[in-house]
Amino acid sequence: MNYRILSVAAEDLTEAIGFYERQSSGLGAQFLDEYEATLRRIWDCPEAWTAISPNQRRCLLRRFPFAVLYSHAGDELFVTGVMDLRMDPKRQKDRMRNT
Repeated sequence: MNYRILSVAAEDLTEAIGFYERQSSGLGAQFLDEYEATLRRIWDCPEAWTAISPNQRRCLLRRFPFAVLYSHAGDELFVTGVMDLRMDPKRQKDRMRNT
């Protein structure tokens, strides 16, 4: 499966890694490892995770309060967001509309 990450999702990912790295040295790398493990779970079965709209799904990270938002078509996976679950849901919906 091919993988693409939208610029807004890449920004989310970078911010999250930075946040955790500031909390404790090496924690940002652990977050990135967990993100990559989540992508592997999605690749294994892209239809298994929660549908949040007709074209988008959400897969929760196991260790951190984040979710990967994605869509897929054929052999392509599009990461549309790396959502901080502590974020105000209304703010997240507004961001998703602008994606």
